[in-house]
Amino acid sequence: METDNLRLSNYEHGLDTLKMKLNEMFSLSLEAFEKSSKSLETLDAKMAESVISGDDEIDNLKRKIEEIVYEILLRFHPLASDLRRVIMVMKIASELERVADQAVNIAQVAQFLEGKTLIKPLVDIPKMVQIAKEMLRGAMQSYFEEDVELAKKIWLMDDEVDTLDRKVADDLEEIVVKRCSKETISQAERLIIVSRAIERVADHSTNVCEETTYMILGKELYTLL
Repeated sequence: METDNLRLSNYEHGLDTLKMKLNEMFSLSLEAFEKSSKSLETLDAKMAESVISGDDEIDNLKRKIEEIVYEILLRFHPLASDLRRVIMVMKIASELERVADQAVNIAQVAQFLEGKTLIKPLVDIPKMVQIAKEMLRGAMQSYFEEDVELAKKIWLMDDEVDTLDRKVADDLEEIVVKRCSKETISQAERLIIVSRAIERVADHSTNVCEETTYMILGKELYTLL
């Protein structure tokens, strides 16, 4: 049987491993989002393909995190705040996996648009990308540093992305009405997919903020605003 000290040491080692794996997953997911956005701006299908092919590594990391979480739960039976800390790692890993999935969606649009003349210059979409990247970085910083105030600040940024998302959709609708061609409609549909994907990245970041706040305080974030 494990002594209490050894048991505590093994438990803490498990938590440290989880955080290390989560940080690795965050780095890969952020990189995928950045590369997919860049591939869209430059219409670089080769860069887009590297995002798509790299998605399996992120999925595998999520599965590894889940395995470690289940092992900790079965072996140590954490309670209260300790239980929240373990469970939230798995939930945040799911948010990061979805960020990577959205990066794949953007990369696929970049592949489709390669060699085409865009119906609308990419003005608002890069703005959305910058805000969403800041949100993702800030959300994960709030988690690793257990900073509820930062989580609240990042959570409130989501409205900026939502506003730009609506603007992109409205602008594309106006273009389609004026130039109703198969190519125009096809591009508009895919640029809306991109805008929605970026908006979802921002949403996943707000989810991380909510999960972080609940992990630390056992309270819902919106009740603190």
